[in-house]
Amino acid sequence: MSAIRPLMLAIQNRDTEAARAALERDATQATDPLPGGLSPLMFALYNGAHEIAELLKPFRPLDVFEAAASNDARTVARLVVDDPQLLTAHSVDGWTPLHLAAFFGAREAALTLIGLGAPMDAASTNPMANTPMHAAIAGAAGESLAPLLIALGADVHYVGGSEVNALHLAASRGFESLCRLLLARGVDRGTKTEDGKTAAEIARERGHLGTAALIELNEA
Repeated sequence: MSAIRPLMLAIQNRDTEAARAALERDATQATDPLPGGLSPLMFALYNGAHEIAELLKPFRPLDVFEAAASNDARTVARLVVDDPQLLTAHSVDGWTPLHLAAFFGAREAALTLIGLGAPMDAASTNPMANTPMHAAIAGAAGESLAPLLIALGADVHYVGGSEVNALHLAASRGFESLCRLLLARGVDRGTKTEDGKTAAEIARERGHLGTAALIELNEA
């Protein structure tokens, strides 16, 4: 089993100075994949270590997944124009570039990808088996970005892994306006997840009592 390197610890702790010191001692940490294949830059983005992510960017050119997650629409466009197959490629953890842009709230990158033909309903290849719209709801700008994806044609009825749909996800975050939109689009409020929970039940468990009441009353 490989040892945890100092940069990885610094990222986990969001310690920018420790990351800078680690890179000064051994710059290979900036580019060597982590166990499982994730890049240090993506690991920093997932951990919300944005200052460390900025430290890492100069060490090598961004790939399409990093560019999408970083909202670098210009790099996304250049890479996809050079290789259109990147639109349907999956990262080592199972996401398309559009999934990552959606999750990280990277609006410009997401719109660029859609404009270049990224499939709106591509499924992730990990156990979540969901679409970019689901990723948007779960992510940094879910209440604003998910409705945009829906307006652009995302399938509101798609059911992902564990029988989770968009209404379940919106309910889990207390997104009342998004729940209204999904109900208005015909998503069934009574549909249950694999473990037998409705969207209203999920909302109530998370403390979103107003959202639970809205769904139960079907005030669409």
